[in-house]
Parts: sequence; C-alpha cells; structure tokens
Amino acid sequence: MKTSHLTTTKGHSFCPTDSALESKPLFAVLPGVPVINAARVLSELLSNLDESIYAAAMGERVMSAHDAWLAKYTLDAARAVVSSITESLENSHANGALEA
Repeated sequence: MKTSHLTTTKGHSFCPTDSALESKPLFAVLPGVPVINAARVLSELLSNLDESIYAAAMGERVMSAHDAWLAKYTLDAARAVVSSITESLENSHANGALEA
C-alpha cells in the first residue's frame, strides 16, 4: 500500500461529556479520511492555537479561563488526529503494506 492510500483509523475520540469516571466523548475522528487531509487539518488546528498562545506569551493579550478551555479542546482534537494517523501508519507497517 502506498502512503497516499493510508486513511485515518477508528476509535480516537475527544471532548468528554460526563464525569471522569464515565467518560462519554462527544467527538471522534472518523475512519477512512485520507491521511494527507487529516494532516492538513491537524496543521490548521495547531496553527490557530499557536497564534493565541504566542500573543499571550508576548503580553499582547491575557489568556482567560475560556481561552484555556478552547486551547485544551483544540489540543485534544489535534491529539485524536495524531493518534488516528499514527495507528494507521503502525498498522500499515505491521502488515508490511507500507512502501517507502
């Protein structure tokens, strides 16, 4: 399998809606999305987050609790995309289907 045919995998969720003991996530990365598309969205998520964190670090704005929650949810979404892509690459490598 060529890397252009790799897709995201199932089961990478984020944004829990219940208590920590019974986490029921609201969102998940859907399986079957081309990895290149998922990577592009991942880059956009991180770029959007980078701008506000940089502004706060430079003292140009104060990061509120609302901003911190927004950053956390964005990072959770990014982490789910990375996990899905990584699992896809690991599965392809384990199956010997990944070409260089």
